[in-house]
Amino acid sequence: MSEEEVARDEARVEEYRKLYTGVSLKAARTAELRTGIIPAARFADKMRRVALAAFKGYAPREVIIRDVAEFNKKLYNIIVNQLKCEKGDLIRIIVDVTYDEESQRLIFGEPKIERFVPESQIRAEYEKRIRELEEERRKLVRELEEERKRAESLRKRLRELLKELEGLVAG
Repeated sequence: MSEEEVARDEARVEEYRKLYTGVSLKAARTAELRTGIIPAARFADKMRRVALAAFKGYAPREVIIRDVAEFNKKLYNIIVNQLKCEKGDLIRIIVDVTYDEESQRLIFGEPKIERFVPESQIRAEYEKRIRELEEERRKLVRELEEERKRAESLRKRLRELLKELEGLVAG
């Protein structure tokens, strides 16, 4: 990461502190970081900015940059390889982070990654599933009708056989 990118992120830290409430302090040197809803392609920048905003004054800048970069590799694997998110997919990341002064490291907990799907996509999938279920219902109704006809035919045949037996017994 270039010095220009880091400088840009640091310049936005104060802005983030004032406008963005993506950090909740949980204990001394522990915070819950939240990216807010962002395009998947922007997760690394957002996570770095939120961490800089949360730990500025507590942890050295180099430590924050180094450890967030390492954590972002893990996030990339989850977002791209496991969740199969596209660049434009909307996500939100929430993670607990603790600064360990002794080892000079940020310790990241397990991230919670939420994926947001447009209503139109959900509606299309829902409507497709309804059509599939309706077709299945129609098929089952046809099969039921065929089984009823078959049962009625068997009933008729049994009545005929019963009459025939009665005729043989009486005769």
